[in-house]
Amino acid sequence: MRKVSNALLAELDPQQPADRRLLSFDDHEKVARRRALSPALCHVLREVQRELGYERRDSGLEDPQAAPSIDVSTLIKRSAERLGFDLTSYEKDEILSYVERDEKPFGLLQPLVDDTSISDIIVSDFSKVSIQQGRRNFSTDIVFPSPEVYENFVERLLQRAGTTYSTKKPIADGMIGSYARIHVVHRSLCDTGPYLTIRLNRFSSVGVSDLVSCGLAPLELFDYLQALIRGGRTILIVGEVGTGKTTLVRALAGSIPMQDSILVIEDTPEIRLEHPHVRYITTREANSDGAGRVAPSECIRAGMRMAMNRIIFGEIRDAEAAEAFIDVCASGHPGVSTVHGRSSMDAVARLELFLGRAQKGVQRAVLSEQIATAVHVLVHVDICRESGRRRVMDVREIGPVADGTLRQRQMFQYQVQQGLATWKVVNKISAHRELLESDVRKVVLAMFPSLLELNPAQQLEESMRGRSR
Repeated sequence: MRKVSNALLAELDPQQPADRRLLSFDDHEKVARRRALSPALCHVLREVQRELGYERRDSGLEDPQAAPSIDVSTLIKRSAERLGFDLTSYEKDEILSYVERDEKPFGLLQPLVDDTSISDIIVSDFSKVSIQQGRRNFSTDIVFPSPEVYENFVERLLQRAGTTYSTKKPIADGMIGSYARIHVVHRSLCDTGPYLTIRLNRFSSVGVSDLVSCGLAPLELFDYLQALIRGGRTILIVGEVGTGKTTLVRALAGSIPMQDSILVIEDTPEIRLEHPHVRYITTREANSDGAGRVAPSECIRAGMRMAMNRIIFGEIRDAEAAEAFIDVCASGHPGVSTVHGRSSMDAVARLELFLGRAQKGVQRAVLSEQIATAVHVLVHVDICRESGRRRVMDVREIGPVADGTLRQRQMFQYQVQQGLATWKVVNKISAHRELLESDVRKVVLAMFPSLLELNPAQQLEESMRGRSR
């Protein structure tokens, strides 16, 4: 569990001194000082890679790591002579270095994948690679040898992810293992390209204790949310890209009783739970011929016949997904999902917009009633500007519709006081009081202090960090 916590700390606490970020690249074979190969060396490199593939195939060794007998230096010399090039020792070493790095699962990008402080790798061109840490972008000096080598690398990644792309299907998504989400946009849609984005999931499992130790929110707030999950309430996580929505979903899902049956529906499989009764369905886009699409609503309809008790819907992205999720939760199946938004109010407005598109001509009050029936709590997560850390910013209970307006009751509000993270307990009267107080942990809001704080060790750490900024 310590290893998980450390990975989470790197993911949820992205603020590091600039010199530490640069050193992390230098430690991996000086990856930040690479340059593109000349056209001649690229030609030799392609020939070496082709010969290397032939030798592995003839020897029956498909795994690059299982072929130590192949002398790459000899292949380089032989290929160069056949092509009529007289390479210097430096040029041979340069090609050998690229070949060796290409043997790793993520090739030139492997050092970035291995750096736990990096959440996203963004490649816009063969010569433009950047990283993202806590929604802040930094350029690197990593350069692929040539556009052709880069495009071949992208195609190999897509093959490993079980997908492909083309001019007929120019956008592709896939997963490599359970830790790397691959998104590619074909160069036919880009001014350079292809565009490659790798989202990295740094941990196989996550619990509420990990999120508390990372300072996402204090334990009391999580006790409240966990009690609602156990009691069968539906929670919607709101936030922008990279704020930790999926991580929070995974942690809260750990509170679902072990006797319940869970159905997880996503377009790209990211959520994996340690639960004895969990099943996963992945939606599917249409193929290049326009056939084979499996919509979110179809997956949910299938789930209704699969004897499920709980639904976890990866992300509400459009009208069809919103209507399907609201419908299944309103029918008595508690759920957890995420939606993009800058605040809880944004989330409600977005849900109303989605439902309005799906149900044309329906009055807004009716749409609000549907939301109030299906969703019980909104949780807004974001990155604190003062500390640079991910926080639960706002928790609201959804109330009934009165005078055509959807009522909301704010329960917790994040604020920084004297440089320290605190959560104001705005309201100690909950619409779910009976459920909370009958929970196994007996959450009594009336006994909560007016302000919730992190533990003293975390407060000291953040105070020291604030002084150094």
